Amino acid sequence: MFRIISILTALICVVLFALLLLSPVSYPGTYGVNADAGALFMGRRASPMFLGFAVMLWLARDTGPSVLRDALCWGIAAAFAGVALTGTFEYLRGLANAVILAAAAGELLIAALFVRAAKV
Repeated sequence: MFRIISILTALICVVLFALLLLSPVSYPGTYGVNADAGALFMGRRASPMFLGFAVMLWLARDTGPSVLRDALCWGIAAAFAGVALTGTFEYLRGLANAVILAAAAGELLIAALFVRAAKV
């Protein structure tokens, strides 16, 4: 299971990296949020983090159970759960439209899969 979710999440992260780097204006618009210069700046600055996640997950995809793999699982789960929670908060606050809830559901699913892949 770890291999499959690592590959799929790495691909998602590469797409997010490219989108935030090359077209940062389109991403906030997906959620009904107007992007000002600060948002564009932060989107571009955050994009390499998604590339870093992608590289780590891709290179670790065949790693067997270990403390290091568990650390990777918990770290990715925390990051995606955090993104889901902030998206949900912004929806409840009225900043983002309901599309953010679909994204949050996907992010929570990724987080849950990585928690399940880790030794508890």
